[in-house]
Amino acid sequence: MAVNGPQTFEMVLDTGAAISGLSEATANAIHLRAAGKAELIGNGESHLKIALAKDVTFRLGGVELQDKSVAIVPYADLEEHEGRRIAGVLGVPLFRRYVVVIDYHAKMLSLYEPRDFVYRGPGKRVPLRLGGAALLNAVIELPGRDPMTCNLAVDLGTYSALRLYRPFLEKHHLVDPPGIDSFGFGLGGEFPERLGRVSTLRIGSLSLKDPITSFSTARSGATSTSSYDGTIGGEVLRRFKVILDYPRQQMILEPSSDFSEPWAADTSGLILRAGGADLQTILVLHVLKNTPAAAAGVKEGDVILTVDHQETLDLSLVGIRRLFTNPGKYHLQVRRGQQVLEVDIMTIGPLN
Repeated sequence: MAVNGPQTFEMVLDTGAAISGLSEATANAIHLRAAGKAELIGNGESHLKIALAKDVTFRLGGVELQDKSVAIVPYADLEEHEGRRIAGVLGVPLFRRYVVVIDYHAKMLSLYEPRDFVYRGPGKRVPLRLGGAALLNAVIELPGRDPMTCNLAVDLGTYSALRLYRPFLEKHHLVDPPGIDSFGFGLGGEFPERLGRVSTLRIGSLSLKDPITSFSTARSGATSTSSYDGTIGGEVLRRFKVILDYPRQQMILEPSSDFSEPWAADTSGLILRAGGADLQTILVLHVLKNTPAAAAGVKEGDVILTVDHQETLDLSLVGIRRLFTNPGKYHLQVRRGQQVLEVDIMTIGPLN
């Protein structure tokens, strides 16, 4: 995507971003000057101080979008959690201007003028309520409980399937559901959560069975808000062709061949972070209690050198996380201080 001229950048598409944002490095590369300041509340428990810039032009294919205001965001912490550089985020203004079609399976993004868009496919229409976020009604089912109605935001920017916020959990007495204590991350750093499942997530006439669910236990940050009850993210949305039609206040979900894929979760017990100038040093940030990593003796602060004799330089943080979603035995070489240790981790199957 071109930003304020011919220079192109790889951007994140995010319905959870009220305004579009650029990294400080991107802003410097295009000589963008700050014209104000603000505070940003992300999923993490820390608030971010950001700068604001005016009149930025984004060009995507043959489409041009002019934003009156964009954020200049310090993404460094988030980049280390994600293991990749983030040039910027294209947020809500794009979705309000165009009908946006995301075909996850085909890896294709299409934009349509609202007046020209007519849908005739087999997808299911889901009404949206538009404000700072695009909200939909959903129903959650758990064993031994009555179905619970909730307001969920559509959030393309999260990897999770279903995330439920603390006020909703407290209201329904779900603050200690079955699962494992873990950490999520986002702008503003990490936040505590419990990783488990719900029996069913129903969106309109669509039913998704046993989705992996993040139950936030954070006391600050976006996941502690009562503005809405949680989010559906990429792990749900990637199972569909998604048509986001904000002008008609609707989303259309067309199940793809990925609809029935198993729900993946990293059950190693390792919370990792990428360090160094090139984000290729893989650090152990947390070792979760009662998990394979804890049983294997991995410690916080260890540096992972290889996984199954493959250098982490070649695997990347994203690749390692993907590996650990598959149950099995993994041989790790780790550096602890001046020592190099060999450990084996036996990951368990999907969360019960």
